[in-house]
Amino acid sequence: MVKKPIRVQENKVVMAKLSREDFIKLQKHCTIKDESVNSVVKKAIMTEVDSPVPHMLAGKNLFVYNKNKDNFSWRVMLDNGLRVDIEEDISAEYVSQLFNSLKEAIDERETYIKKESTDAVAIPSKLVRKGL
Repeated sequence: MVKKPIRVQENKVVMAKLSREDFIKLQKHCTIKDESVNSVVKKAIMTEVDSPVPHMLAGKNLFVYNKNKDNFSWRVMLDNGLRVDIEEDISAEYVSQLFNSLKEAIDERETYIKKESTDAVAIPSKLVRKGL
């Protein structure tokens, strides 16, 4: 019996299942860019693989009031010094409603974790289970 040499395939095919609507959007996008679907998908994959974005980054939210427009801008200042503009032209009413909603959610959380002191933080219950 003659052994056939093992063919190592240099390229692999990657597939993704898309809804018809999403596929039509992708086709339109490719037509506008004058590129094939394969080329666009390959670039998207390689961008993600070569320069992945961490799922979580450290930073602080910053809302800036624009007196001329009477609205707000939402920015995030990352710990690495990079500023990311999340949204511009946010109405004062939206920010006020968001603030109230966040306050209610935080109050509910503090009640749930039995927080009584303003400088207290959540402690994993397994660390103090014996004393409960």
